[in-house]
Formats: sequence, structure tokens, C-alpha cells
Amino acid sequence: MEVLRLVNEKMFECKLVLPGKYYIQLTEEGKQLYEECSMGMEVTFPVELIDGITLADCIPAFVESVYLEFNPKYEITEDTKVACELYKLGKTDEVFNLLVTITYPESDKEFHELLIFSQIELTDDCFTFELMGDQTMFNMENY
Repeated sequence: MEVLRLVNEKMFECKLVLPGKYYIQLTEEGKQLYEECSMGMEVTFPVELIDGITLADCIPAFVESVYLEFNPKYEITEDTKVACELYKLGKTDEVFNLLVTITYPESDKEFHELLIFSQIELTDDCFTFELMGDQTMFNMENY
């Protein structure tokens, strides 16, 4: 994809990398969005940074549309309310969390997921990040 630079706008390319254990959880439709890369599977998306919109504004929406909605374990439908908040992890800019709050139509109760991401690369025109884990990594049965 060609990256365009305009006076007050900037086209930016982002890449989300999923390791195999997260990729296999996706529906077949979701898997079709991804291509194989050296670190697993990746999906690329353009971001237009205009009018004060930052990369941090775009990442939650992108993760929701290419990972959460295509992962059957979240059971997201058109009637499901999903809110995502991005948080920095510690003092580093290279690791960040996405707190996902899900409210299903038949319930007023909120359900939460915590996704942990790591920055792989940041250049003038591309940001690549990887899903490192979800809240199942804190399950004591894994140890």
C-alpha cells in the first residue's frame, strides 16, 4: 500500500500480528482477513490520522473489527455492546493493554477481557503490533 502524506492528513499503515494460538480461534471468515508472516498471521489496515485522531484512537476499533468480532468465544452480535479502552503498561510505550467491556443484549452485566499487545515496529508510516496474550494467560491451571 502506498502511504500518502497530505498537508493536514497522514495515511498510516498498521499491522496486527496474531500468533497461531489466537489465529486458530477465529472463524473461517475472520481467518480470510489475515496473511502469513514470519511471526504468525497478520492483517494490515490503513489509518487516516486527521483532525486530532491518533493511532491510539484507531487501535481499539481495529482490534474489535478484525479480532473480537471474528472470535466465537466472545459471542459478539450486532446487538452486543463492546467498549475498548487502551492503557499503557508501566513506563514503556512498547507494551499496552486493551480492556474490553462486553454487554450482551440479554444481560445488563458487563463482561471483561484483557488483551496484551507488544509493539514490534514503528516507522514514519507503519505501526506493527502483536497480540501477546489475553486474560487466560493468568489462569493458574496453565502453571
